[in-house]
Amino acid sequence: MIDDDSHRIHLAANDPAFPAQREAAVAMICAAIDTVVLSFGYTRKGTTWSRTSAQGRTIVNLQRNQYGWHADISLRFILPDGTAASTGAWEGSDELTLGQFQTSIGPDAGRIAYLDVTTNSTALDLPIDILRTQALPWLDAHHASPQ
Repeated sequence: MIDDDSHRIHLAANDPAFPAQREAAVAMICAAIDTVVLSFGYTRKGTTWSRTSAQGRTIVNLQRNQYGWHADISLRFILPDGTAASTGAWEGSDELTLGQFQTSIGPDAGRIAYLDVTTNSTALDLPIDILRTQALPWLDAHHASPQ
């Protein structure tokens, strides 16, 4: 079954309180990401967390969807010369999303609907768990050896 959020999106688009709820959700998401990535030595600027070593720079970014309904957490690895990694998992794309770590759930596994964050205390559990247990350790390993 495919989730169809069109009705919820329509209601949110016409709700004058939704922009404030969206910003509250972004703050909550950023706080949840902070709890995971800061202990790995990442620093935060806006909705981007990064860590630099001799091997390059790893980046965790909260990408806000252009339509204002949801966000995705994406990962990047920049080589010391400033170019994006292009081998292995990076072949064909310079960024990965959390959904790529949960193929059994699907590509939207890491997608975060703002309204869910403000109304459901468990809405961040899956994406933050994927980040903590799979994506960040894998991304952080890029600092241990050349890619």
